[in-house]
Formats: sequence, structure tokens, C-alpha cells
Amino acid sequence: MRLGLTTRIVFSFLVVVAVSISVPSLYGFSYLSRLIYQEAQLKMESDIEIANLLLKQKKQSLLMPARVLSKDISFNRILAGRVGDLVKVRVKYFVRGLSESDLTYMTVVDRDGIVLFRSQAAYSTGDNMSGDPAVRRALKGEEVITFKRLGPYELWQEGQLAEPPDESSHAEGLAIVAVVPVYMQTGPEDIGGFQAAPGENEVVGAIIVGYLLNRDKTLLAEIHGRTRGIASIYTAGGLVNSSDASWNGELRKGLFREVAGSKTRSSIVRYGRSGEIAGYVALRGYDNRPAALFELRSSTVWINKAKYASLRDNFFFTLIGIAMAFGLGLVLARRITDPVQRLRKGAEEIGRGNLMHRIDIPGDDEISQLADAFNDMSVRLFRSMEEMRMSKRQIEDYSQRLKSAHSSLEMYSRELEKVNQELLKSNINLRKANEVKDTFLSTVSHELKTPLTTIIGYISMLLEGALGPLADEQRQSLDVVLRRGRNLQALISDLLNLSRIDAGRMELRRSYVDLGKELRSLEEVFSERLKEAGLSLEIFVEDNLPHVYADRDRINQALFNLTGNAIKFTPSGGLITVQGRHRKEENLIEISVTDTGIGVPESEQGHIFERFYQVDKHDGREFAGTGLGLAITKELIELHGGRISIESRPGRGSAFTFTLPLK
Repeated sequence: MRLGLTTRIVFSFLVVVAVSISVPSLYGFSYLSRLIYQEAQLKMESDIEIANLLLKQKKQSLLMPARVLSKDISFNRILAGRVGDLVKVRVKYFVRGLSESDLTYMTVVDRDGIVLFRSQAAYSTGDNMSGDPAVRRALKGEEVITFKRLGPYELWQEGQLAEPPDESSHAEGLAIVAVVPVYMQTGPEDIGGFQAAPGENEVVGAIIVGYLLNRDKTLLAEIHGRTRGIASIYTAGGLVNSSDASWNGELRKGLFREVAGSKTRSSIVRYGRSGEIAGYVALRGYDNRPAALFELRSSTVWINKAKYASLRDNFFFTLIGIAMAFGLGLVLARRITDPVQRLRKGAEEIGRGNLMHRIDIPGDDEISQLADAFNDMSVRLFRSMEEMRMSKRQIEDYSQRLKSAHSSLEMYSRELEKVNQELLKSNINLRKANEVKDTFLSTVSHELKTPLTTIIGYISMLLEGALGPLADEQRQSLDVVLRRGRNLQALISDLLNLSRIDAGRMELRRSYVDLGKELRSLEEVFSERLKEAGLSLEIFVEDNLPHVYADRDRINQALFNLTGNAIKFTPSGGLITVQGRHRKEENLIEISVTDTGIGVPESEQGHIFERFYQVDKHDGREFAGTGLGLAITKELIELHGGRISIESRPGRGSAFTFTLPLK
């Protein structure tokens, strides 16, 4: 006897469900019990590794502010000269944006180990820290990052105790300490006139950054958030800090020595009576001796609950699953076979010629998609037949339309003549409007310049604290206003320059200018921007370059515009080259500024010197600007009787070259 489709589907479904439930249930319980205990062990090992990683990340993050400050050229110069007051000002300015979760204190010592500044202590200077092994190694040029126990006197020195400790004080702290050497990076002309002799160590001091673990819970709270365990730190004297404010646990007797002497990175201990499992890691100092012990503790009560819940659930769901499989199999079989029957009947109806018959099968599965394909096919066939009937009528209409189109063309030609006349009038009006626009821009720019200069001056005074201290949010807001004001001031200056050029009021104050000297000064002018952008600048000036009779300020304005453009459009790691040479045969000075930036497409190069023209035209363009810099540069060069040109290839950079007559 041949079984129907519905019966086969139900039978197959029952077999699959019965096997998939029964077979795993036979082995699941015993395997799950072992697996749960193994998983608890593995989870604790994994959590300890996570805690280790977060501790290492904290160490590295603590090195970062010290490294950044040690590379600060101004700070190096101040420290080389041992100017304590300037060190204090510079470090206070540097750490003001850092929170207690970043670091607790920062101390600066000179090359002899004498303290110049402590960030958290009213008693700041004069201590000799050269006896500290970590400081001693840093003054020899090594970076040191370690855990360190701080006694009462050290806590008071770093500003963590309000009063000097007496002999009865037992205050104790544990800190992550990073010590970074500061190298001499300047010449003897700088502050203090210090210069290391050949072969001597060029370390001029060291920066000590500390993060006090018993004061801030941020690190322990982060470990708790990642692992869901209670993170605690102990010294031989007892608990230092914990992520759980109510935790007052104690170490098992001898555990500190046991973990410290272990050859493995971590130790796992089970506490059966309390239903807990804990992992321990020794936190070692610079001499590899244990300074403290890190503990991560989690509950294991869930293991027994999970084991018994699994046994109960396996038995219950085995019975329920088999019982429900039969009913669910019937429902699924009906949902599969009914649409197939509808599809068969609909196909037969379409085959009889009823092209408008619709096969209605709801859903978005393969069968409903097949029904939709049948419906689309019948509709397309019906439309094709209708289109063929209409084609003949359309052909007849086309001939009539061609006749009317010919007469329309004659009428349009007459209208075009009228439009041409109107365009001539519009051009005249546009010229007049452009003259009015130039006058308006000149007047408005001049009227805005004086109040804007006053606004910038007052904002600078506020930022310098002339009217009292500012909150961080106020200072950030004023910094934004100052930057925007200076951008607007530059735009107004550009507009005024263009207005003077257009009106013929741009006067050149000519004198004999040493262009070689002006070119070499570009490196100093743009040093900060080059450093921020990660770019290199090379300047090549021909020997004995003749002086040129020109306006020094206007030529420098052109040089600054071209160099600034090169910096703006050159990605980090690029090179900017400035060259100056004498073209003797033509008695001209030739200056070129070449970069390795994004370049200018050939189709855009003919418009690059037009006013307000920018290659990057979309609203969210990457490179901000007004498009006036190159236009002003061109006008200034031409006022001197010179010429400017561009050579560029997209992706390989651009070269701007201008020439100036010697007289």
C-alpha cells in the first residue's frame, strides 16, 4: 500500500523528534555533571586571564600620560633647566584633563632624583628620590612599570594623607607605579643651558605616575563587570580594596605565601563549605617580589541547582516533546500539502486559457513564491496580447504627430530668438549686480573686522584667566568660539584683500627681499601643524639666490597659502617639498611647493585658481575652506608681474610653481 504525502511527513517528523530527544537524554545527565564542574574551573581560569589582561591594560594606560609628557619639547626644555615653577605650571596644565580613574598622582624629578613637583601634595619639592630603585633605573634610561606598597610617609609625600604620620601610624597603600625617563631633546641655547657631554646619558629627569588601588574602585569594578565575580586585592596586612563595598573577607592562613611561591601564573582554590571558587594572582614589584595578592571569587551554588534542574527538565521535556510531535506533525503536513493542491488546480485553470485566473496562496515560502510566479506569467501573457493590439493604432498616431512636430519646431525657432535677446539683457544686469556685490562685501567685511578683533581679544583674556577661573565646559566652549572667530577673521581678511585687488587699491610696499631666508623660515612657521599632521617638510634653496624687488608681506602671504594648502591635502606620513632657484636665462626667480597629497583631477585644474572654487564640492566635504586662498595667491603673484601654474595627478600629489621678476 502506497502512503500519502501527509502520512509520510507525519511519520518522518515523529521519528526525528523521538531520536533527537531520547538519544541525548541517555548520555546528557552524566556528561553535563562533569561538564559543569569543568566549565566552572575553565570559567575561573578565563576570568583570571581577563583580570590579568585588564591589569596589564591599566599598566599600559598609566604609561601613556607619562610618555606623552616626556615627549613634550617645551617640558623637556623646562626640566633640563630645572625650572621648578614652570614644571609645576606645565604638569598642572597637562593633568587637568585626567580623572582619578586615569591616575592618582604625578611626580617629576630632575636628573639627580630631586623632586621638582608633586601633583597632589602641598609639600611639593626638595625630596631626594634617587634611592628609589625604580627612579634609579628610569634615570638610567629605562621605563619601569610595577606594583608598589606605599608606607605612611610615602602616602603623605604624595598628598594622600592630610597630616604627616607619626610612629604609631599604620596607613598602607598599594599603587601601580610607572616611571618614564625624560631625554634631552634640545640644544644648549635652551632653558638652563644643559647639554650632555659626548657618551654621557642624556636623561634630564623622570616622570612618576601612580594609580592608588586602595583609593579608586574603577579598575576593580571593571573586572567585576567583565567577570561578574568579586575582585579584591590583599597585602600581607589584610584587605586593600574590593569591588564589593560590603566585602570584608580574609585570606586563608598561608595562602599569600603559597600563591607567591607558585610557579604558575595563577592558582584556583575551591571553598566547598561556602559554595565558592576563587582565583589568585600574585602582584609583583620591580624586584619580582610579591607586593600584593589579587583575588577573584565567584559562587558555585548554581552547579548543584543546574544538575538537578537538568535531570528534571530532561525527563519532563522528553514526554512532552513526543506527545506534541504527533500534533505538530499533522499541522505541518496540512500546511505543506494544502498549498500544493491549490497550485495544481490553478495551473490546470491557466492551462485552459483563463489568463486572468489568480492562484491565491498566502505566505512567503517557496510554494507561495511559485504561485506568484504563475500569476506573474499569466499577467505578462495577457499584457503582451493587449500590447500587440495597440501597436497598430500607435503607428498610425505617429505619422500625425510628426506633422504637428514640424510646425512646432518653426514656432520654437522664433521663440529662441526672443530668449537670446532676454539673455543679453540678463547678462548686463548680472554685471551690475556683481559690482554691487563686490562693494557690499568690501563694506561688510571692513565693518565686521574691528568688532570681531575685539571679540577675539576678550575671549583670549577669558581663557587666560584674566576675569577669574573657568569651568572645563566653559573653557571648551570658549575654545570653540575662539577657533571659529579666528576662521571668520581669516575669511574677512581674504575678502578685504580681494576687494582691494578688484578696486585697484592693493599697494605693494616693495623692497629687496631675501627669498632664501623667507623659504627657510617656513619650517619654523608650520612646525606645529606639520607635527600634528604627521608630515615632513624639505626645503631646497639654490646657493647665492638673488634678492627680488617685491612686497615681502604679500610674497609671504602667497607662500603661506600654498604651504598651508599642501599640509591640508596631504595625508599623514606624506612629504612637502619647497624649492627656490634662479632662472638666469629669463632673469626670474622660480618657487615651487610640491606635496604627495590627494592631487587635483585634470578636469578641475583649469578652475583651481577661480574664486570660491573647491574641488571637494559635496556638503559634507572632508577638507574645509572658502576657496579664496589660491585665487588671492594668483592675484598677488600677478601684481608682482609673475605667473603661477599647477601640475597634478590624482593620488600622487600636486606641484604649484610661480615665478617673480628680479626687478
